[in-house]
Amino acid sequence: MSTLISVSKLEKTMGSKLLFEDLSLGVFERQRVGLLGPNGAGKSTLLKILAGLELPDQGEVSKRKGLALVYVPQEEVFPAEGTVLDTAIGKLRAAGMDADEALIQAPIHLSLVGFTDHGQCLSVLSGGWKKRLSLAIAFAQEPELLLLDEPTNHMDWEGILWLEDLLQSFKGAFVLVSHDRAFLNSLCNRTVEINRLYRDGYLSFDCRYEDFLVKKEEYIQTQLTLQESLSNKARREIDWLRAGVKARTTKSQSRIKEAHQLIDNLADVKARNQAGKARIRLEIESGGKQSKKLMELKAVGIQFSENPLVSDLNLVLGPKSCLGVLGSNGSGKSSLLKILAGQLSPSGGELVPAEKLQIVYFDQKREDLPQDIDLIEYLGDGSDYTLFKGQSVHVASYASRFLFQSEKMRLKISQLSGGEQARLLIAKLLLQPADVLLLDEPTNDLDIDSIEVLEQALLSFEGLVVLVSHDRQFLNNLCTRFLALDGKGSWQVYADLHQWLRDRQTGSTPLAKAETKSSSPESRPAAPQKVRLSYNEKRQLETIEEDIEKAEQDLQQAQADLESPEVYSDHKKMADCVEMLNQCQKKIDDLYALWEKGSQ
Repeated sequence: MSTLISVSKLEKTMGSKLLFEDLSLGVFERQRVGLLGPNGAGKSTLLKILAGLELPDQGEVSKRKGLALVYVPQEEVFPAEGTVLDTAIGKLRAAGMDADEALIQAPIHLSLVGFTDHGQCLSVLSGGWKKRLSLAIAFAQEPELLLLDEPTNHMDWEGILWLEDLLQSFKGAFVLVSHDRAFLNSLCNRTVEINRLYRDGYLSFDCRYEDFLVKKEEYIQTQLTLQESLSNKARREIDWLRAGVKARTTKSQSRIKEAHQLIDNLADVKARNQAGKARIRLEIESGGKQSKKLMELKAVGIQFSENPLVSDLNLVLGPKSCLGVLGSNGSGKSSLLKILAGQLSPSGGELVPAEKLQIVYFDQKREDLPQDIDLIEYLGDGSDYTLFKGQSVHVASYASRFLFQSEKMRLKISQLSGGEQARLLIAKLLLQPADVLLLDEPTNDLDIDSIEVLEQALLSFEGLVVLVSHDRQFLNNLCTRFLALDGKGSWQVYADLHQWLRDRQTGSTPLAKAETKSSSPESRPAAPQKVRLSYNEKRQLETIEEDIEKAEQDLQQAQADLESPEVYSDHKKMADCVEMLNQCQKKIDDLYALWEKGSQ
């Protein structure tokens, strides 16, 4: 494979922070590179340097002659006014495409990414559709190398899965910055983690993300073994130096020099290994509520204008469980969390919380995060000390648990990065004891290490977690069941995320409870064609309505059993209940099929 682009001895400083030093790496044909690293490691800066949008302080960037390279930033800047088509044509012309060619390629690629109205105004586009517009402009240029910086940001489920399919079929190479582990694992055949803790400034293996984690752990163990070996050798050399051997011979002088170099190398390895252990330490103080039923939703409805988003939602939510809420943008996920938090009233039904329930709500828009005060003032509410788990701790000490360095303490919140603001809001929320955690997209802007530590904290939490996220691995690792909303009033409980994703792709979502209640033989249209029935089928038709009514009652009971706290805290019982639920649903489907057959 030939090299498409490479950097050699790259150095870059951002403000007073050194991002890269002596960094050398390359990207080759057909490589699909997942670029990882903690927030602030310089991933976005490296992409901009590769794209020629930023210059390194030192080092060289080499590109293959005539390389067609396209960069898609996290946030594309589009004109305030104009149509989708005019904007695409203008961007292609600015990228050097001939005017006639731009007129041909723009509508073709707008259609390929899902635009049906090319005259649509930019001002009405959501963040996800603006990202699709950026990608249409990028693919229209037929790149050999695509640089993608957090391409799934602002995308809903349809957008993420669509983009995954699109990149699967892409013939060129790409470098992808993302914190979505499932997305990385599905797409990338090479994984690179940038971190100055590694000897060369990065760690790289030609493998998927899952395999990279295994190889990374092996590398870390190798470094620990190296540290032990260097320590033993350095101890012997230090003893030799202390013996006071006179450096009269060339051999002695050389050994003294090597001994000092060995000690320096040991210090470097120790520093890297120690710094590699510095991770966010999240602890969540439980409110201590012992009730098996923390919240109950009775026929809850959610409505937007005249449109019902959720109808007749019945759920019982208990401790030591995590409910993942699924659905497209606008299906009512965030509204449901606000109802659970007591910030919004349902359009119908009622929410019955346990007495004196302590609820902590994480808002994805971070509306509660003031921008004009510093970190110390925010966490301490004006004091240098804060109360955590019943003890007074210094704010700087508490903030260090979330990897905030001393130089960050007096910065205004507006000066912090998106990832730092997300960590800060989580740090503030976790100062409060909680029986219920309501988390709306908590992983937005968090790096992978932070996401994994948040996972561990939530897994050990004794209360109830209700979670909205588009991070498939985060959901799979945490959730004990899933509530899927279709945004048209119907809903369905799933035991498995992959089942919901499969149903979405095939378009065969099961009947929601709200739909089942309203179903009746009379509502089913009859086809004019007559079909032959067996003797047993004719006998069954005599009691079909009673059988359907009984089957629907059994389905409702199975649904209620699945929602029982005793069941969803026991994986075997949950599996049995899910099997029973599937059997009840299949029986109803078979009965309706027979009824329709007899009506023909």
